[in-house]
Amino acid sequence: MASRPASLDARNGPGGADEANTTAPGSAHEASRLRGIRGATTVDANPREAILAATTELLTAIIEANDVRGDDVASAFFTTTPDLNAEFPALAARHMGWANVALMCGHEMDVPGGLPMCLRILLHVNTARPQTELKFIYLRGARALRPDLAGQG
Repeated sequence: MASRPASLDARNGPGGADEANTTAPGSAHEASRLRGIRGATTVDANPREAILAATTELLTAIIEANDVRGDDVASAFFTTTPDLNAEFPALAARHMGWANVALMCGHEMDVPGGLPMCLRILLHVNTARPQTELKFIYLRGARALRPDLAGQG
């Protein structure tokens, strides 16, 4: 079996063999990790104003539910179903002041029977919180995508 590159070896990461871990878990100086926080919502119609309003609502809900600070956001990926194309959802983040955050938009796969008029966000955040403490947010009709998580926020 081939050996793993050093960059993928857990011993070489934060707190690994190459770095002393002298911070207490939960402390302000605890090493942070890049985590993904998901969310989805549905949009009532395709006009740009509706897309921006739904994006702002969802992004705000994700930020508030997870106590995300602007400086901790590494990037965000916004997707819509193909029936939402009047505006880039990332523009809502720019309007919220995210001038220096890497933002990207795309369309979801057009899967037969998939939820229409759906907008999704994958937020990449640097945080010391474990993945199990992060809350994924599902609003409006998107609650049907993950009923097990819909009540988290």
